[in-house]
Amino acid sequence: MEERISSQTVYSGKLLQVFEDEVRLPDGKAASREIVRHPGSVAIVPRLADGRIVLVRQFRYVTGRELWEIPAGTCDKQGESLEETASRELAEEAGFKAGRLTRLGRAYLVPGYGDELMTWYLAEDLSPTEAHAEMDESFRVNPFDLPSLRVLLSSGELEDAKSLLGLAWAGVALWR
Repeated sequence: MEERISSQTVYSGKLLQVFEDEVRLPDGKAASREIVRHPGSVAIVPRLADGRIVLVRQFRYVTGRELWEIPAGTCDKQGESLEETASRELAEEAGFKAGRLTRLGRAYLVPGYGDELMTWYLAEDLSPTEAHAEMDESFRVNPFDLPSLRVLLSSGELEDAKSLLGLAWAGVALWR
């Protein structure tokens, strides 16, 4: 175990905070840790009645290009449960309401330097609802059958880690 000696805020933004912590290692030596604190997030695998999976395509500034992804978002609304966040993000990004949400799992996204804990859901019994994207977001929504998902994967168009893990947890056999 490492023991925190001190912590200094390096950056505090709307979405995340960055800290530089000094820690004491088990052998007594000191080390520095750069930490990104995040409120947590959800990701949703929307499955239509015919088995197709709904993905959204959006421009990601950090990558410099558009990516196909499952809908996802930050737990940034005070008092909102994880299920409520998942429902809100599914409607905002994909324009669907789920009759059934099933929790698939949770995982830390980058535990080497960040504490973001994402929770994945499978959304089924989907019905259309009005999409309300955030002001700085725009999405293209498309349902994909399994052969099309495999093409996206093999062509390098599907390389978002949260989407790949969500699809695997949902039992979508991309790698067979």
